[in-house]
Amino acid sequence: MTKVTRFHSEARQLRAQELLQVKALPLFSEMAPQHLESLLDAALLQQFPSHVDLIHEGRSADFLHVLVDGLVEIFTEQDDAEWGITLVKPVSTFILAAVVSDQPYLNSARTIRESRILLIPAERVRAVFDRDVAFARIVARELALAYRGAVKKLKGYVARSSVERLANWILTEAHKDGAPAHILLPFDRGTLASHIGTTRENLSRGLTQLTEHGVRVRGREILIDRHDLLETFARPQRLIDDPSA
Repeated sequence: MTKVTRFHSEARQLRAQELLQVKALPLFSEMAPQHLESLLDAALLQQFPSHVDLIHEGRSADFLHVLVDGLVEIFTEQDDAEWGITLVKPVSTFILAAVVSDQPYLNSARTIRESRILLIPAERVRAVFDRDVAFARIVARELALAYRGAVKKLKGYVARSSVERLANWILTEAHKDGAPAHILLPFDRGTLASHIGTTRENLSRGLTQLTEHGVRVRGREILIDRHDLLETFARPQRLIDDPSA
């Protein structure tokens, strides 16, 4: 029994207002109404506490997960160690490829903070995928974006040192949050270290090194005092760091 199953008592059918919100999501916005109804009549909206395992790599894909609110970490466990793959922010699906292809999950997933997730049975997703061209096209677009994101991350690992990856992560997150001089970490440093492919000790050394390039750390806050210095050191590249590319 997975941890997801243990929390099923908190799951419920969508309320009318929530149904309207879900129908407006990009993943579903172009679907034929009858196909959307078929997809959502078996869906459950579930509230999860933080640090709950949602998916275990190697197991069958039983649900399509759509993160409505919160934050989810995708990770893998290798040789008794965990390595971060990506962080999922709303509104987004995650590990969609396993659902569409009816293959085992290649990664695991857990909530980083309290999250609201829409669970749609995988069999229903595949059935509608075969019937609705617009839905299939949007799914293909989501898979393509996920693939491009994975390639960008791999390029960063190959071409950059851990401190360069950290510098570019800081720049990217600062622009995402709309506050280019300030970041509040939504998770612990161990999680950040995992997601830039380094150890917690190397992360601490990297943050110290970046003080020479306009960065200050104050608890869970990262402050950018000299954006020009940090950018000169990081040398961001559009085909690695730009989410729209």
